[in-house]
Amino acid sequence: MARHFLLNTGNRMPSVGLGTWQADPGVVGAAVYAAVKAGYRHIDCASEYGNEKEIGLALKTLFEEGIVKREDLFITSKLWNDRHAPQDVPEALNESLNDLQLDYLDLYLIHCPFSVKKGTDHSPENFVTPNIPVTWEAMEKLHHAGKARAIGVSNFSSKKLGDLLSVARVPPAVNQVECHPGWQQTKLHNFCQSTGVHLSAYSPLGSPGTTWMNMVMSLKNQ
Repeated sequence: MARHFLLNTGNRMPSVGLGTWQADPGVVGAAVYAAVKAGYRHIDCASEYGNEKEIGLALKTLFEEGIVKREDLFITSKLWNDRHAPQDVPEALNESLNDLQLDYLDLYLIHCPFSVKKGTDHSPENFVTPNIPVTWEAMEKLHHAGKARAIGVSNFSSKKLGDLLSVARVPPAVNQVECHPGWQQTKLHNFCQSTGVHLSAYSPLGSPGTTWMNMVMSLKNQ
């Protein structure tokens, strides 16, 4: 297996990363510290996970102890669905940078291709019509400013990714989606490959919390 993937920005992304979703407070910092000491160099974060401050403390300790330097790590974070307005995008990134105690991200992703009102949850009444091209333009400005060395998307279908590619000045470097033996995303993978967008898999061993996996386990137990 390749140790790194070459992105369309020219940057290299480590092929295996530590995910921090559903990592409990008091656990995630220790996990990040142990993972980096064991050789992990890619840490996947998101503001919505609610644990970036603890991750930032772990990173600070790793740097202070000389275990790694900042340039040794590849740190990803994500823009949440209630921060898609262009004026909210830089503010959201700065919050993640402050929490992670970093000056820049290696990769910043639009977490999902849908939007809700700022400060609200995903109740139906809070959904608003997304304007991904406008959000993406704000992402491009962060990239040009050096705050995000690569920008990309997550949970985008071939159609939504194609729509974005048709207007983007800076093409997405990555589309991070659920991908594993039970959901191989062949069509999307082929599309990403043909357009130079790296398809990055989360839950590569399966996602036990999904409806699909629950159905499989139910059938298995019958």
